[in-house]
Amino acid sequence: MLVRHDERTEFDFHGLKVADYGATAENTASLAIVEVPAGGRHPFAYSSRCEKIYYMLEANLRFQVDGVRYDANDGDLVIVSRNTVFCYWNDSQEPAKALLVHVPAFDPAAEHVLPDEIRTHDLHLRGERIALRPMTENDWEHVLAWNADPEVLVWSDDTTEIRPEEDTKDIYRSVSRFAFVFIIEYEGDPIGECWLQKMNLPEIIEKFPGKDLRRIDIMIGRKDLWGQGLGSDAIKALVKFGFEQDGADGIFTLVSSKNLRSQWAFKKAGFGKAPLEWRGEVALAVWRELSD
Repeated sequence: MLVRHDERTEFDFHGLKVADYGATAENTASLAIVEVPAGGRHPFAYSSRCEKIYYMLEANLRFQVDGVRYDANDGDLVIVSRNTVFCYWNDSQEPAKALLVHVPAFDPAAEHVLPDEIRTHDLHLRGERIALRPMTENDWEHVLAWNADPEVLVWSDDTTEIRPEEDTKDIYRSVSRFAFVFIIEYEGDPIGECWLQKMNLPEIIEKFPGKDLRRIDIMIGRKDLWGQGLGSDAIKALVKFGFEQDGADGIFTLVSSKNLRSQWAFKKAGFGKAPLEWRGEVALAVWRELSD
């Protein structure tokens, strides 16, 4: 069977250029070439029919597959199983190209794109002084304001560079696919955000095989409330939920080495130094057997 270059079908998928060469004679597989422009992104989606195999031809892409992040470079292979939620994006200045094989053959009716919004939940947690409620699309007024304050960003993300609003929204929406994302309230007012996320770093997952791991990220956006123990209170509520209800074996956080206040907040909540290095950040962890 020969499929000639001029027989392929070209189409646009959310800004990605796809050249589809169609199915094999037995319909057991199909092949396409995907070009991802600089800044391009494949939305969160899954296939109820196909396993997807991406082979990187040019440049690199960042993938998130079932909550785990992979950086795929030239010659790398990324396999996405059937019914697995994934996305990928190109954050470089150059276009990227990948060979995509569907097994069995691609069927548009089996492709499911997820809504571009925060995945909500119905959990409400309480600490000694704070309450945690689900973050929703109605919380952008507060969340975007906190993320536009360089004094907040320098401690939460170790940067003073303010992202475009749509990029900030994209981060929270992406994380929410594999996390419980909360707004922190104190005396009835929103003061920050936090999440308990499925561990998304392959290096940490591989270091602790067989363990069900999570990670916590937190931001107290109300600067007048810094240093009052509210962050530790929220962390303790997340840890209690993570171990007692979510079934985690270990919970991690990654904190800038300069952010002593945040390190202290996690240590007050029972975290200790983890036996690993992560790109200059301090890795802290707490384990179920130590918290019982």
